Amino acid sequence: MPLVLTPPNFSETVKSPERLQKLFELGVTPEFQETIQRANERYIHWHRFRYVPIPNGLTHEEVWALLKLGRRANFKQAPFTDKQGVPFLYWIPDALQRYLHAIDVWAGGNIVSEHPGPLPGKEQYIIRSLMDEAIASSQLEGAATTTKKAKELLQTRRKPKDRSEQMILNNWETMQFIRENRKVSLSKELVIEIHQRITADTLDHPEDSGRLRVSNEIVVEYKGETVHIPPDFKFLPERLEAFCEFANEDSQSKWVHPVIKAVMLHFWLAYDHPFSDGNGRTARALMYWYLLSRDYLLFEYLAISRYIQKSPGQYVHAYVHTETDENDLTYFLLYNLRATKLACEEILSYIGRKQKEIAGLSYALKKYPDLNMRQRSLLSHAIQHPHEIYTFDTHRTAHGVVYQTSRNDLLELAEKGFLKKEKRGKEFVFIQADKMMDRLRSAANA
Repeated sequence: MPLVLTPPNFSETVKSPERLQKLFELGVTPEFQETIQRANERYIHWHRFRYVPIPNGLTHEEVWALLKLGRRANFKQAPFTDKQGVPFLYWIPDALQRYLHAIDVWAGGNIVSEHPGPLPGKEQYIIRSLMDEAIASSQLEGAATTTKKAKELLQTRRKPKDRSEQMILNNWETMQFIRENRKVSLSKELVIEIHQRITADTLDHPEDSGRLRVSNEIVVEYKGETVHIPPDFKFLPERLEAFCEFANEDSQSKWVHPVIKAVMLHFWLAYDHPFSDGNGRTARALMYWYLLSRDYLLFEYLAISRYIQKSPGQYVHAYVHTETDENDLTYFLLYNLRATKLACEEILSYIGRKQKEIAGLSYALKKYPDLNMRQRSLLSHAIQHPHEIYTFDTHRTAHGVVYQTSRNDLLELAEKGFLKKEKRGKEFVFIQADKMMDRLRSAANA
């Protein structure tokens, strides 16, 4: 059985005027309306709809026909076409409206929590999220390593040991590149540079990094089945130009909600498959670039690929459902916005947990004996900024003390196990010790 069954031709089902009239009469009944509403709430494809219980006296094909007529009445035309020149279409049903509203409310606010106490530094959360996104996006494309090992790679900045680690490092550096270039207009050259950065030293044919494909031998497979054949490579330059033009278009007459547009760009690049490999990673990176370019700055905190990674089959189905059902992009939009909403909820939950933890550690710090006020102040700062580096000079400047006092403070904190002393170049630096949090937790629970 194919991955997804192509829906029946609904126009054939209702070609009889008499039968169509009868279906419309049955369609106004509460039972029928409830069936349609449930199907549109989850935006069910025919592949699943054929198992949905339906009202007596009707076939699945007939109810599907009426469902499709209702969807078609709401369709808008997307500004790009498939390889046959047929436009992609989309609808924004109630479920999608709710996701958009939740995302807009989140993106228009601040990173806050109902828990009392200070928040850690903003950059700490951004770095965590960028790492999660870089790792998950690479793992989706086959990077074979654990999340723990991948984070160790990025945190220590050591040299990658294999192709999987190189993929993750590339994604990490590309996400930072995107942050820095969010206000640059999208061009074919920028798309190609992003691809080159993402795929450097990871391809079987290194010359394909940062180069549009030059053949039609590429097909997209899932579990051994061909699920997509991209457009002819000869049309890629002009399609990529149109892609960039759409990304840069901001006129009111052609306005599309930025989150919807970002997901469309994600789909469009993946559909065209302009490169021999790395298209998925590039498409997801460009979705981030677009949202940041339109001042959805809180998206720096989101690791959307983590949620795609949890259900990669659904991600593939979202593409295939669109292609098999009249180019209906609504399937892909709903899947991606659902993943985005979950990512928004997760970051708020994470911040709440960390804020609660910080408050507890700060309380424990107050109870810890034999620390002076300067040392408590430094440790309080270290709790909120775990990657901060301290030196004799920075501590001396921050507290207005002489060098010897500053030196004594830091060496004593290192001796007690709160800080770790390292030699970097000609000077000593101090960073949060691995056991610092455990020591404070023990004090808090004592």
